[in-house]
Amino acid sequence: MYRYEDIREVHLEVTTRCNAACPQCPRNLSGGAVNPGLPVAELGLDDVRRIFPSELVKRLRKLYACGNYGDPMVAKDTLAIFEHLRGENGVMELGMFTNGSGRTATFWQGLAKVTSYVRFSIDGLEDTNHLYRRGTQWDRIMESVEAFIGAGGRAEWDFIVFKHNEHQLDAARALAEKLGFKRFFLKKTSRFFSAGGVSGRQVLERDGGPSYMIEEPQNPLFRNAAVVRLAQVGQGGGFGDYQAETEISCKAAQHSRLYVSAEGLVFPCCWTGALYPPGKPVGKAQMWDLVRRLPDGKDSLDARRSSIREIVEGPFFQELVPGGWPKRSVKDGRLEPCVRACGGHDTHAAQYGASLL
Repeated sequence: MYRYEDIREVHLEVTTRCNAACPQCPRNLSGGAVNPGLPVAELGLDDVRRIFPSELVKRLRKLYACGNYGDPMVAKDTLAIFEHLRGENGVMELGMFTNGSGRTATFWQGLAKVTSYVRFSIDGLEDTNHLYRRGTQWDRIMESVEAFIGAGGRAEWDFIVFKHNEHQLDAARALAEKLGFKRFFLKKTSRFFSAGGVSGRQVLERDGGPSYMIEEPQNPLFRNAAVVRLAQVGQGGGFGDYQAETEISCKAAQHSRLYVSAEGLVFPCCWTGALYPPGKPVGKAQMWDLVRRLPDGKDSLDARRSSIREIVEGPFFQELVPGGWPKRSVKDGRLEPCVRACGGHDTHAAQYGASLL
């Protein structure tokens, strides 16, 4: 199923650290306190050199830095890592996803020289972006964007649509065009889904007290169609049947892609690598059931201890993950992350349409 020789794409999480507290991010508790189960982890340049041998980097067609928990912008060695990777492979697509609220002009100018693109996550305008991107500063974001584009960087804009910002879509697109962004994506979040239906999210302060609500957009065209379909399945009482019966078609295998976390752990994708969901004790996420079956537990997936080849050719990739797909229910071991990301209702793919620029 997975072959080391086939790997052509890498999703890299450089750090679990972030300067923001987005309410639907698993790094924190609904925009408040940091997820208490999340380890503080970060990959340095030496780690990346150790994890990714030159022969692997040279045959990649794509590598992008994003992750489950952190923003690569805040990591100490991000620019050095990108410079190293570009030096190893001058033609691969090399990208980064970020909120953009930080670092110096020199950092962004340096990224412009080595990246294929930087995708800035900006969810509104000056008066609304901070409602989701809590802790970010509009002036800092604009400084970063201008430094990056001014140095020749290819900038792209992700705009997650909520009730509080949907009226600003046209103005944001016009601003993107004025600033020199190359692409502008309306993003229909999948994170309002629950088995019982689509709902809003209570945003919390750091002390756990309520602050305000974020809600799905009122315009149905801005809602995630796959989430709407899944909500209808759940309301009909058939969500368990869907989880048991939907066909799993692994996108990681199809695209010859793997994910490396900020702990240096290798997974097929970021969905299977999401070990620390907020509100759950460490070890309760379903993937831990597989991790605990490995000879050295989590350390068996650490690419600083074993090579990526050894991990990909080992039992986790070859037996444990594929072995979860035929199971008849999540309770019996069918892998919920695989159902969610690669089942019949692909909420992740339904987030994006064509660029509006």
